[in-house]
Amino acid sequence: MRIPTLFRTSVFRLTLVYTALFAVSAVGLLAFLYWSTFGFIDRQTNAVIEAEINGLREQYRPGNLQALADTINERVRNDSGGRSVYLLADAVGTPHAGNVRYWPRELDPFAGEWVDFTMRDETGREVPVRAMVLRVGFGYRLLVGRDTTELTRVREVFRRALVYGTTLTLALSLLAGLFVARRSQRRLMELNRTTREIMAGDLSRRAPLAGSNDEHDELAANINAMLDQISSLLEGMRHVGDSVAHDLRGPLTRLRNRLETMAAAEQPSRDDVAECLQQVEQVLDTFNALLRIARVESGAHRSAFAAVDLGRIVRDVAELYVAAAEERNVKLMCDCRAEVEVFGDRELLAQALTNLIDNAVKYTPAGGSVTLTLERTADTAVLRVADTGPGIPAADRERVLQRFTRLDQARSLPGNGLGLALVKAVTQQHHGRLTLGDNAPGLVVTLELPALEQRGFSAATQPRALAG
Repeated sequence: MRIPTLFRTSVFRLTLVYTALFAVSAVGLLAFLYWSTFGFIDRQTNAVIEAEINGLREQYRPGNLQALADTINERVRNDSGGRSVYLLADAVGTPHAGNVRYWPRELDPFAGEWVDFTMRDETGREVPVRAMVLRVGFGYRLLVGRDTTELTRVREVFRRALVYGTTLTLALSLLAGLFVARRSQRRLMELNRTTREIMAGDLSRRAPLAGSNDEHDELAANINAMLDQISSLLEGMRHVGDSVAHDLRGPLTRLRNRLETMAAAEQPSRDDVAECLQQVEQVLDTFNALLRIARVESGAHRSAFAAVDLGRIVRDVAELYVAAAEERNVKLMCDCRAEVEVFGDRELLAQALTNLIDNAVKYTPAGGSVTLTLERTADTAVLRVADTGPGIPAADRERVLQRFTRLDQARSLPGNGLGLALVKAVTQQHHGRLTLGDNAPGLVVTLELPALEQRGFSAATQPRALAG
């Protein structure tokens, strides 16, 4: 990976911003510590000097300079650390008492003020001093101060630590930012390489997962899920194309043969025309079913979703099939006393239930029964359609939910294999779950939908989606 490419990444730019903010914060904190610490030490030094001056002022009497000089010399002798600075000098700068050999000329204008200057001690070493200059008597000057060598050294060490620490902090934060940016860029490059291979036609490629469960892994997992969905849709499209060609070939072939027969006959019969219409109707039913499934899967009906009484829908559809069930000598029972509201489209739910009841009645032999039950479990509406027909083997229950899938025992009955596919599409649009089970004997289809907590549910509040 080229370095300029890394510098152009948003992660690196964000790292620079955070590095700058951290550096400003660190410098501000250290500056605060510096000024607060050494400000406190300076105030302590000034307080010691002022205490020395107050003590000398108590010993001094106007005109009694000798007593003041004796007190200063005594204090010099008692200063074991040698940190105190005293000097009593006359108007021309001649020392009369103290431990300074000459009066610094640069202190003349600073009478009554705090001064910082450098003097030479007995060994010739330069010593930093913090002091105050006072005028006493007629033309005499008094210098009282403290040796600040240790304080100056500590201050210099702190300044170097501030400079070096800030520089090291910036360097380490920048290196850490480069490491993070490079790692992030490497992950993004892997994702980009995978997407380019997919765009080149290799739909089997998937984004690699590092196992760190970070945002990159989450992005890769979402991309893989999207690719799986796209692959499933493409496979479905291929399956639909093949199934349409296979299922319509028979009706169209029969229609063509019948039309050829009618063309050869001098006078076509009513039966010929009726059979042609039947074949055309079968083709149109297949296309209409495909269009309904496509509209449902597109989510075009979701804008019309509202709170609907699922129990009322079940009872209404059941009443429509009572006559058809009696004609086939099938007992249709409905246990839908529970009042359950769901958020959805009434027509789609009624169409899905119609397909389930139609299949149950159609495949249940004479003397059998079809039972509809609706109940509420916590916040889920559970609708079951159970029959006593031949049922569906466990290995085929997922397959029959696909379009144009018909089992061998259903080949002799009218249909196009799109009924359960429509039910599945409606269930998914309502964030529900569709499962097929064994009724021993027969099949039980369970439709679970999110139930509303109260009546008058508004479209602004969406129910939770069922897993599965």
